[in-house]
Amino acid sequence: MADNNTSKTKKWTRRAFIATGGLVGVGLIVGIGGNVYLSKNAYKYSGKGFGDGNSLNAWVRIAPDNTITVAVPRAEMGQGVYTSIPMMIAEELEVSMDDIKIYAPQPEPAYANALLLVPEPKKEYSSLTFMQKVAHFLPLVATGGSTAISDGYNYMRAAGATAREMLIEAAAAKWGVDKSKCYAENAHIINKDSKEKLTYGELAEAASKVKLAKMPLLKEKKDWKILGKPVARLDIPEKVTGKAEFGLDVRQKDMLYAVIRHATYHGGTITGINNQADIEAKRGVKKVLILPKGIGAVVVADNTWRAKNAALALDLEETGDATLSSAKIDAQAEEVIANKIIATPLQKGNAAKVLDGGEGIIEAKYDVPYLAHACMEPINCTVLVDGDKADVWCGHQGSSIMLDGVNAGAGIAKENITVHTKYLGGGFGRRAEVDMVLNAAHVAKEMNGTPIQLVYTREEAMRHEMYRPAVKSHFRAKLDGSGGIEAWENKMALQSVGYSSVMRIKPEFAEPPEKDGSSSEGAANLPYEMKNALVAFGQLELPIQVGNWRSVGSSQNAFFTESFMDECAHAAGQDPYKYRRNLLKNHPRFVAVLDKVAEMSKWNTPLGENRFRGIAIHESFRSIVAQVVEITKVEDKKFSIDKYYNVIDCGRVINPDTVEAQMQSGIMYGLTAALYGEITFDEGEVEQYNFPQYEIVRMNVAPQVEVHIMDTDTHPGGVGEPATPPAAPALANAIFAATGDRVRALPLQKHGYSFV
Repeated sequence: MADNNTSKTKKWTRRAFIATGGLVGVGLIVGIGGNVYLSKNAYKYSGKGFGDGNSLNAWVRIAPDNTITVAVPRAEMGQGVYTSIPMMIAEELEVSMDDIKIYAPQPEPAYANALLLVPEPKKEYSSLTFMQKVAHFLPLVATGGSTAISDGYNYMRAAGATAREMLIEAAAAKWGVDKSKCYAENAHIINKDSKEKLTYGELAEAASKVKLAKMPLLKEKKDWKILGKPVARLDIPEKVTGKAEFGLDVRQKDMLYAVIRHATYHGGTITGINNQADIEAKRGVKKVLILPKGIGAVVVADNTWRAKNAALALDLEETGDATLSSAKIDAQAEEVIANKIIATPLQKGNAAKVLDGGEGIIEAKYDVPYLAHACMEPINCTVLVDGDKADVWCGHQGSSIMLDGVNAGAGIAKENITVHTKYLGGGFGRRAEVDMVLNAAHVAKEMNGTPIQLVYTREEAMRHEMYRPAVKSHFRAKLDGSGGIEAWENKMALQSVGYSSVMRIKPEFAEPPEKDGSSSEGAANLPYEMKNALVAFGQLELPIQVGNWRSVGSSQNAFFTESFMDECAHAAGQDPYKYRRNLLKNHPRFVAVLDKVAEMSKWNTPLGENRFRGIAIHESFRSIVAQVVEITKVEDKKFSIDKYYNVIDCGRVINPDTVEAQMQSGIMYGLTAALYGEITFDEGEVEQYNFPQYEIVRMNVAPQVEVHIMDTDTHPGGVGEPATPPAAPALANAIFAATGDRVRALPLQKHGYSFV
């Protein structure tokens, strides 16, 4: 939970390692008296690309004309981070959001994301764990796990506060008065007695030399002027006008374009090209090459269209397993659950003893398929290798991953690589991978001195993804006389997401899959009262690459657990809302969220004819989300999805507009998976090629969404992912209420359901 005060040092997680780098230096956050300040080592940064003016710390630079540039080291992929991070600085710096310009810094120690290494923050970061310090040493500069606000909440405000106090001391020295006679307001320091004013720009040079004796106290919530209030996003104007530069928009002088064609079969290898000379003779084609380890072939040409058509015309020699199929994967999953369990992340009491041979056992088997991320902007990366130096331009979730990728792919020393982070046309975890950077860097090295923009066509991106894994889950439960859970058992078969990610980027850090916490997140940490509980999983051994997909393990485990919880409520003959509420009685924050969504949806009031409801609640990324969906039965298996009521407790809120938008976005993403999402295999190949085979929720199907944000005074939780997990089980539970059909495998369309 976001208000957990018992953060402990943990092993490095595999998810964390997807963004590790190797720069030497340390940027630490140190706590005194419940507040946070930045140690002198946190100011070790290059300022490369920061622009004119004077830096007061790694995040704030002020020019003589009073322009304030804020470094935002997290990737903007539509979640509003280019606004929320500056809001935290502006609050303490006493400036308007209109005064701020955004800058994406280099992946250096000061900008590390400690929370990716240590998933549970302390209430106020009053001290740092060893692993949080290591995060700054690496540095780990990445966006993911809904951590941008949770991680930055204290030290972004501290950056603004220290800059403000440095400016005050500089003004006091200039006027020859005690600093208590000065205060900050609207990017000016004002003399209380004389009312004289100096702009931040006039003071910045002197302020940059000030050394603070102590850390100023941070504002209390009641004193906020900017935080907690709706603020228009800073990235919207240039996106509306078309000035925003996404990765695919990058253009460099004399740039060439490359298109990749992966090996046909997952885990396969390209060993040769039979018609390479013919392809290289085509108009505009400059070079054809095979990537290291034969993972793909690349055509370089003078435009993307020619490169694409030439890549399609390649006659490849390759090896691989042409027998892989969804049926075989399903059979292997059953075998794993029956005989190859490798880890038990939760064991309370003796669930097996209660369940084995007992009477009145509730049993169910659930499964979900592989899912693609389906980012709207095609996967791309641009790299220029020029001798012993390199530049990389990419819309990517991890600037340190970009640095690692060019270092590994082109062999360029990290200190000679310049990273240019661009807007992301959708990330969802896919753009936290290193493949596009590695591949672009390798091609750029071959074409030394020429910028290369590598593009994955939609078909290549969809058929050779790092998918959300297919997962199978077997449940057993026994209820007591009042409906309480006497025993709960959940056994799963899946591919380890974190293990797979680390193996692609830093295999030397990989541990066995059973150590991967993402495999059971959302399943082993349920808040419901259970006398005996067992959660266990086994590893599928497959050549299919899997990766982080929006809400990771919770994306499937919320569907499994909240659907089966509904089955338990039905078996107990109790209302699904009241049943959950009783099992959550020792968790008041959960009860409050559940009660609020029931109130909003008028749960206890009957709906009209052919109208039905479903409910679900789930905690992920330090936030609690409950949803109620209302649907209308049009025909036997045809429904309209009318409305989602969504309640979130994410602790202290930075920008409520962003929270509401992310709740809406997360629901639509979860609905797409629930209704249509499915990647299947036959004869070794993925059967879905593009959006015609991989449908997404369209406007005519999309429901209205009503969002309520709970007012709680705890450390901020994440908002980018937590709305996705409850969306599918809420809908599946509504379908059961309407039809009596318990859908235990997604997507719904494969069971004959349609939506209008």
